[in-house]
Amino acid sequence: MSAAPAHAPAAARAEFGDALVLLYALVFARQYFWVVENNAVAWALAAAAALAATYIYVKTKPLAPEPPGRSFWLVVALPLLFVYALRAPFPDFSFDVLNYRLLHAERSLRGPLFAAGDFFPTPAPYNPAPDTLTGLFRYLLGYRLGTVVNLLALVWAAQLTDRILRPSVARAWLRALCVLAVVLAEHLLFEVNTYMADLLALPLLLEATLLALRAGGAGRPRAVFVRAALLLGAAVAFKLTNLVAAVPVALVCAHQALFGPGRMAARELIKTTALALAAFAAPLLPFAVYLCAQTGNPFFPLANTLFRSPYWPTGGGWDGRWGPRGAWETLLWPVLVFFEPGRHSELAVYSGRLGLGFAASLAGLFVARRGSTAWTLCLISLLGCLLWSAAGMGYSRYGLHLELLSGAAVVAVASTLLARGPAGRRSPLAPAAGVLFAALLAAQVLLACRLAGRYEWAMRRTALDDFDGWAADAKEFLRDRSLVSYLPAAERERLAGVGVWVESGMKSNGVEALLSPETPVLGVRYQEYFTTGRAWRRYAEAVERAAGGRALSLCLPEDLPSALAAVRGRGLGVERFTPVEVPFFSERRRVGMMLLEVSLPGEAEGLRRLAEGGSWKGGAFRDEDYRARVESLDAPAAMRAGEKRALRFRVENRGGATWPARGNEINWYQVNLGDRWLDPAGGLVNDMDARAALPFDLAPGASVELTLGVTAPRRPGDYVLEIDLVHEGITFFRDKGSRPLRLPVRVEP
Repeated sequence: MSAAPAHAPAAARAEFGDALVLLYALVFARQYFWVVENNAVAWALAAAAALAATYIYVKTKPLAPEPPGRSFWLVVALPLLFVYALRAPFPDFSFDVLNYRLLHAERSLRGPLFAAGDFFPTPAPYNPAPDTLTGLFRYLLGYRLGTVVNLLALVWAAQLTDRILRPSVARAWLRALCVLAVVLAEHLLFEVNTYMADLLALPLLLEATLLALRAGGAGRPRAVFVRAALLLGAAVAFKLTNLVAAVPVALVCAHQALFGPGRMAARELIKTTALALAAFAAPLLPFAVYLCAQTGNPFFPLANTLFRSPYWPTGGGWDGRWGPRGAWETLLWPVLVFFEPGRHSELAVYSGRLGLGFAASLAGLFVARRGSTAWTLCLISLLGCLLWSAAGMGYSRYGLHLELLSGAAVVAVASTLLARGPAGRRSPLAPAAGVLFAALLAAQVLLACRLAGRYEWAMRRTALDDFDGWAADAKEFLRDRSLVSYLPAAERERLAGVGVWVESGMKSNGVEALLSPETPVLGVRYQEYFTTGRAWRRYAEAVERAAGGRALSLCLPEDLPSALAAVRGRGLGVERFTPVEVPFFSERRRVGMMLLEVSLPGEAEGLRRLAEGGSWKGGAFRDEDYRARVESLDAPAAMRAGEKRALRFRVENRGGATWPARGNEINWYQVNLGDRWLDPAGGLVNDMDARAALPFDLAPGASVELTLGVTAPRRPGDYVLEIDLVHEGITFFRDKGSRPLRLPVRVEP
């Protein structure tokens, strides 16, 4: 736990994770050189900057290296390698990967996220830094083994966990077993073979946590705090939701700076704070500036209520399917999630690590010595759980750092309870409580391993289930760098010469990017990008640029009706569509798709209509035109659980624009009446319960009576029925300042 010698050479300070630090620095440096058009030159400059930054990072380490030893490699790293190998030969085809992460990787390896001629090619234009990193490994090792970077990041995170637990568990072999128990959390293992980004930030967050835990004993506190800020900034750049995990660590660092043993004088504190803020911003800055230039919002599409980008209609809020509802659920969500796994992730399974860690952290605040490593670890874990829940998240992939901290907190508290203390100063129940926590962690790990063998984000089988398939696909290791090389000659010819991809369906974006990564993309299936005249004009410019070239679109067969509607709804035509089969880096794994040959408007009149959004239906109103008065004509005081009832409402247009009763062919842009159910505290219970359409266009000042069919929640209790209008595909009126009608309703058995 000692500080690093001030003049030790960089080689003496280097550790396992520093090799990944170099690559992390490389992908962030590459974004600073997006302004350089020549890709080779840009990468050379980025590499030079990354080498210099990594040398400084290693040379200035405030803590001495602590090699984990042979026990770690045998007890921890080897089992993790085994877990990784179980699915390694099977190519990753999980939803997010095919929906946007592969496109992010292909684009950012060549330059900025948006290419010339694009119109919003991705549904989630977040920072592509983690995708650039996985893309580098994919180009080096092939598609299957490109995910090995996740394994390396998890091993690095495990080494940091080993360092965090050293004050609690002194014996190396026992500590290695404890570290293995900490990392064997199923939601970590669900991602180790995928191209998703969540695992890559874990060691950054843990390194910052370690610095916060050791800040009191470090000889150079400024170096500790600035380094922690840099790591937290990189983690947030990798995924903005990591900000919730960063806050507790930052608070502990701030407490150490203000009240710790080496508390800083005012001038030193100001200087350190300024440097820490600069370090935090450094990984975030280039992409934020780029995205702001593209959309008017540096965090697009999040926080759009503040930045008001013309390319997104709402505030970019949280998905109401996930997480707690109401104040009590928010407070207890780390425990309740075990009983409500369907609101924790799409996989709907959970072994309860957070609940166990939450209980252990609460206990640790009372049984561990205040200010000790164990006590501070419990505080960070507890604050992290509460913030993760209170921020409206409660979602699995945004709490992976907490999975690790929870496991470490359980080990630290169990060790504290089992430790021998001065006679008469320890409760006789302490050892039993320590054994109980250890036993519960062991049981949770066994359940986690069982779940990890059955589930993961791509739902692939393992070598234990399908060894013949595993062995057959393993023959493709290091040969699977190009998807085009797997296409039969006839399919390759049909897909050749594409001038623009028209993105019309889900899970096709990644295939299109792998087939022709530099081809511009017109994203037509994301209705949010077509809500203003400015957006339509940008779209028309992209279509005009693509005119005369060959336009193709791929979609899954089940998505064909919505893909056709999306293409035609954007003023384009479909000449024909035919089935194609794409061998996804394997002859055994063929993805059936539909190939749409799209026609683009070439004449001036067609482009003019696109620029105008086709009609008034193509844009949002002014905020002041989203003003409504909704009155109930037969409000019920009570309903039975699950009861369906037709209720009458009077709606008055108090804005200055006519509200359309009909939208386009897929019902976008029309104004409807809708309802949702809330709990008494305002927490969402059931969203988008029903809709009622206007019988005619509603002019300013006019009113109409509508009948809306509502369904009561299935659980008895007190609820609030909220009635509001919605401009389909654009916004709810409440998000623009209109006051919805809220009715208290008692739901009876």
